[in-house]
Amino acid sequence: MNKIVELLIDWDNEEFDDLGVEILSLVDNPAIQVGWQAFSDQEDDFDLISDEILKLMYSDEFGESYDPENTVTIDVSKEQFSTIGSYLKGLVGLDILSTSGVNEEDEGVVKYRYSGPSAERNFCKAMLRANKVYTKEEIEQMSTSIDTGFRGGHGAYSIFDFKGGKNCNHWWSQVRVFKGTNGRAVFVDEGRASGDAGSVASISNNYWAFSADDKQIITGPSMVPSQYILRKDEQGNPFHVFFSEETIEKIAEKFFANSNHNNTDINHNGDLVQENTLLESWIVEDPAMDKSTAMGFDVPAKTWMVSMRVNNKETWNKIKSGELSGYSVEGSFLEKLV
Repeated sequence: MNKIVELLIDWDNEEFDDLGVEILSLVDNPAIQVGWQAFSDQEDDFDLISDEILKLMYSDEFGESYDPENTVTIDVSKEQFSTIGSYLKGLVGLDILSTSGVNEEDEGVVKYRYSGPSAERNFCKAMLRANKVYTKEEIEQMSTSIDTGFRGGHGAYSIFDFKGGKNCNHWWSQVRVFKGTNGRAVFVDEGRASGDAGSVASISNNYWAFSADDKQIITGPSMVPSQYILRKDEQGNPFHVFFSEETIEKIAEKFFANSNHNNTDINHNGDLVQENTLLESWIVEDPAMDKSTAMGFDVPAKTWMVSMRVNNKETWNKIKSGELSGYSVEGSFLEKLV
């Protein structure tokens, strides 16, 4: 097993003035697996979805299966056909529509298809291989019936909005379905669905609570106790670090004592600003009764939660788009080999 190092700000109760957290960085790839955390390197989530859930996804309970060999897709999200093949497919689709009694007033049935690159996670593999289209109501039913496990045991969530959880590169495409003769069908692909359903999922979709544009407030964990964080030494060898409950409490207290509470930067770029306002900071004592749980987080006791108003509009837009997705502490610590 890789070596494990505990990070400290004191040694045998002797504090060092130059140790502690100095900056809360807003980053694109936090290391903590539950919520948010420090540092940038992390291994991807384990795929926890069970075989029973996969069978449920392939069943007839959700969505309508289609045969790709008998389905013609006309992509109207592009201004012109990109290849001769796509042009011919368009002609075949128009021929099916014209010979199937479809009139100009028929708008088809609006459905959604799971779209994106080839998948590594079981959930996304199943969604792509199922070859199904879904109504919005069917996707909502899936959301209440399937717990993918991507929220760290916090339960089911909107599959329409969040797809395969944080770091998922897939989205929902909106299609209008027209049924032709002899079991043939035409999909008029209108491109990515609007709103969250058309966006690539990110950690912000699952774990970072943020307010409406007029308030521009973000809330999330900045440090989680006993959470192993993958690092690499100067030779590239992996090891893990963690913070204890006691150390996190001391770090949070010292952070305010040293008046660092408004220090932020982006992705640890060193461009320190004090334009954002830290509104609230607390240590979770009882998760069952804590405000963090009421907000939808699933974090252990002694987690350091932070709420901040983002006063830079460009930074706020990056948060909404998922380009920035969590807090990451930056500072100096002692290392104790466990």
